[in-house]
Amino acid sequence: MRSSTLTATALVAVLGLTACTSEEPTPTPSTDEATSSGGTTTDDGLEGGPGTNGWMCQYASPDAVSAVAGEEPTTVRELVVQDDAEGWVCQVLVGGAGEQETVLTVSVLLGEEYRDAARARAESADGAEPGPAYLGVSFLSPGLVTGLTLCTAPDAARSDDRIPYTLVAESLAETGEDATDALRATLGEAARSLDQGLGCSPQAALAEDAATTTAP
Repeated sequence: MRSSTLTATALVAVLGLTACTSEEPTPTPSTDEATSSGGTTTDDGLEGGPGTNGWMCQYASPDAVSAVAGEEPTTVRELVVQDDAEGWVCQVLVGGAGEQETVLTVSVLLGEEYRDAARARAESADGAEPGPAYLGVSFLSPGLVTGLTLCTAPDAARSDDRIPYTLVAESLAETGEDATDALRATLGEAARSLDQGLGCSPQAALAEDAATTTAP
């Protein structure tokens, strides 16, 4: 897997500066705010920290969290569980002290190994079907949405020097149609931010995949 000189902390900063939504402005916390909840326990005994204006790790809206939780949760926390040169992973937790459970995860991972593993998992999931083209080579299944795209490498000298970026949103609670739609919307937010901050080409990912699968 190709190494990168850009840490995921810097990636979060880029995404935070460019996050957007067609419905309402997405909050853009600083890098410190976006990652400070990782590995912390607050005064109320809950792991993680509150999202900015209710948004969890910038991309999961309050409506999305409610959809995957099956109801509007009274206590929601975000927790960044990976933040390194290989990627960034956010967990959304609900429940009181001693009863917290993860209901949603959002991942942005770099490199071919993550792409191949995510694709194998997505293709073998029950009810898997093709996802939207704006996520690149993408797959939808109940409670799991995967997008495999190509974005400019963080250390690239040219904008067309791209590497695989793997986007995954997964519900660990509800897996119905509403939950899956919420996961798709969450990845859409992440994909738009990646494109604006780094420059991505889902079309190139689709073309590369087509060339690979049709080669003799």
